[in-house]
Amino acid sequence: MLKLSCQRALRSPFCAPYGYLGLSSRHTHNLQVPSSRPPSYDTITRRFSLHPNPHSFFARKSQQQARDRGEFVDIHDIGGPDPHGYDVLITDVDEKTLRSEIAEIVGVPYLGKSTESDANAVVRVGHGYLFGRNIRTIFPCVVSCQDMARWVFFIVDSGAPLTYLSTQASELLGIPEDVPTPVKIAGYHHTVFMSPHKSHFSDLNILGVDFYNAYNVNAWHDYRNQKAKLYFGRQWEVAMTPKL
Repeated sequence: MLKLSCQRALRSPFCAPYGYLGLSSRHTHNLQVPSSRPPSYDTITRRFSLHPNPHSFFARKSQQQARDRGEFVDIHDIGGPDPHGYDVLITDVDEKTLRSEIAEIVGVPYLGKSTESDANAVVRVGHGYLFGRNIRTIFPCVVSCQDMARWVFFIVDSGAPLTYLSTQASELLGIPEDVPTPVKIAGYHHTVFMSPHKSHFSDLNILGVDFYNAYNVNAWHDYRNQKAKLYFGRQWEVAMTPKL
């Protein structure tokens, strides 16, 4: 049983995932140093409950030390991710699979035209499923760009820093290559990129952590029944219900 709280996360849909760090004028000695404790699970829990967390502290410390030494700090190292800096080889899903096996299970044609009501709908709970032996999370939803709207099947990839649309979907929606383009995904405004032609996933749609971060998306998986749900903008937790 799922318990959902009504707390809504207000975040910019264009914010960088994980809160990418920029140069800060503050010196690292003004930051709280993460505490050191004997190795244990409690130590890890306490360490990542601090503010700032260890990742932020040591990233800023490294930047400050580089500036103190007079070294050049590349802005690309501290900004958002490069759309060409990510690649993934997914051997069990391609455009043919999306149009046949996955479309048959989802019940809507891949890249088929959407109705106006579906294009304007804001999804609160997205329904998907787990595909194949490699347990790919498939999330079908409407992607709209200006006056065009199509049904797109995303592969949810927690390792992808950005969200990509396949070359086929991009061409239908008028999305140019190498240009961040605003669209609506399941009713939520977000910026996407065309999957690079030279990548291994050019014919796939990838839902990245930038989208998760922007809308506080939480995923739930039922591995036994191969089902998946995406909860948007809410805190949720799984509560065990005892069987009688």
